[in-house]
Amino acid sequence: MTRSSKNSGGYSARFDLGGIAFSTLALFVVLALTSSGFVSAYNITANLQLLSIFVTIGLAQMIVLSLGQFNLAVGSIGCLSGIVMGLLMQELSLPPWIAMLACLAVAALLGFLQGELTARSGITPFIITLAFLSVYKGVAYVISRGEPFQSLPESFMRLGAVSLGVLPLIFIIAIVGCLLVYFTMRYLPIGKKLLACGANPRAAVYTGIRLERTVVIGHTMSGFLCGLAAILQIIRFGSAQLSVGTDWMMSSFMAPVLGGTLLSGGKISVGGTLIGALLVVLIKNALVLWGASTYNSDIFLGLLLIVAYEVDGLRRHLAARSGLAVAKTEGRNE
Repeated sequence: MTRSSKNSGGYSARFDLGGIAFSTLALFVVLALTSSGFVSAYNITANLQLLSIFVTIGLAQMIVLSLGQFNLAVGSIGCLSGIVMGLLMQELSLPPWIAMLACLAVAALLGFLQGELTARSGITPFIITLAFLSVYKGVAYVISRGEPFQSLPESFMRLGAVSLGVLPLIFIIAIVGCLLVYFTMRYLPIGKKLLACGANPRAAVYTGIRLERTVVIGHTMSGFLCGLAAILQIIRFGSAQLSVGTDWMMSSFMAPVLGGTLLSGGKISVGGTLIGALLVVLIKNALVLWGASTYNSDIFLGLLLIVAYEVDGLRRHLAARSGLAVAKTEGRNE
């Protein structure tokens, strides 16, 4: 990679993070000045709890987006794996740590199944993940019979009250997850393969990357993170119920796309996903503090998703122009 291309890529990354960080900071200042309740310890803790869930599902979507694909079943994976965890603790009296490991294993397996079907069937990820969205939710309903698992062990219930100052335990877990995903995507071979397949699948195959295997691994990782988000949400509310994951899909796209991840694949930002998730949380909190109804909140977030899509298109256009300019410069230098 030439110096010019490195500089253009670095500029793009700084532009993406700078824009979303400024918007988030501006909204934070407005809320702090207009609502005294915003800076209360209770509200900050509640926002951090919600952020921990939104950033985790944002990372789950981000990994699949790195391939140029998407996962519409993030919420249903979280719902089914969370219901299994609740079943194991309430009905089978298994220790919480075993139930949580089972939740992660089930979620990873669900991601693996849709990854296998995506890689080998030739059916588009849209159809596959949309179908599994319904399948997983239906299975969760059958297992739970429509009833929540809320008689969970006391040792598990206490996790929701554990905190380090105003930092709840689930937020700390989410940040550790961010660091692990960053390390994986930045330094491990699988991260480089995911991005290579997203940027140019044909070129990736020519370099020896097994495209089908990489797609399966990407969806499996996404499923695992959905399971982690389910654990965090169940810790937060103290019960495993069918509502887990209901409002995840829109936020799972907004967080990474606002943060600089390309919908077309090949470019992600873990830090941007964290800031994007924070912006979504602040927007939801602002609408509550300002007395907006739930319907107004849904309308606003839907419009924001459209804006995020347009920002993604602009970002791709600028990246293409930057690449063309670099190519012309290199041609003159030669």
